[in-house]
Amino acid sequence: MSQSILVNHNKARIAKQFSRAAVTYDKLAKVQLDIALDAKAMLPEHSHCLLDIGCGTGRITQALRQQSQQLLAMDLAFGMLRHASFQTMEPSEAPILWLQGDAEQLPLQTCSVDTIFSSMALQWCAHPEQVLSEIHRVLVPTGHAVIALMTAGSFSELSQSWQYVDSQRHINEFYPTDTWVQAALKSGLKVDIKKQCYQTWHPDIRHLLTSIKGVGANILLNTSDKQSQNPAINRHKFNTLEHFYFLHFGAEQQLPLSYQILFLKCEK
Repeated sequence: MSQSILVNHNKARIAKQFSRAAVTYDKLAKVQLDIALDAKAMLPEHSHCLLDIGCGTGRITQALRQQSQQLLAMDLAFGMLRHASFQTMEPSEAPILWLQGDAEQLPLQTCSVDTIFSSMALQWCAHPEQVLSEIHRVLVPTGHAVIALMTAGSFSELSQSWQYVDSQRHINEFYPTDTWVQAALKSGLKVDIKKQCYQTWHPDIRHLLTSIKGVGANILLNTSDKQSQNPAINRHKFNTLEHFYFLHFGAEQQLPLSYQILFLKCEK
């Protein structure tokens, strides 16, 4: 399978997986909400035209209305957009414009938005340089972007526990911080960074895995359709995984799951 076909294959599966998770996403995605709110606090107080890349269910998009005159909400997953539009009450002011699109090929004109926001979406993109180049392209001069994404080291406890159980790949590897910073600088953006670790805690391995699967983040990239989900777990593997996890990472009968988050505050 060629690289371009594989990338398109990945995007189709990502869109499908997150579309499926639209209904359950908000109930399970508590840490994702915390991260998005922290990112939102870094935005300029007011924007003329704001683009939300990877808007998902639209819960943050609605809050962004207070900071923009014109709001564009884009996601790769049509199921997410449909759910978001159904859940959103349109006020008397300008409505949200919902767009299905790819962060690596933004469906917008050059120099058309003054602010870009994206939280917990761009880590799924295969080419950071292409993503940041597109963000630079559509921003007006002196425009701003705030991006929050997962980086290398995320899910480290789960990854190490799986390595003890078998040799199969169960966890995606995310790009390190430096890859994203260099991509931003290469695109011509000025950038300030902030790194923060967020943790969720779970009573057992089943609840922990559900917290990943329920938000659509259990898809494995660069695999075939049959391999795109984590391999089936038999009872022995499941018990071994849970035992190792508790033994090495558990605290007060809870299992931690770490999210290594990079905040990029960019200016054109």
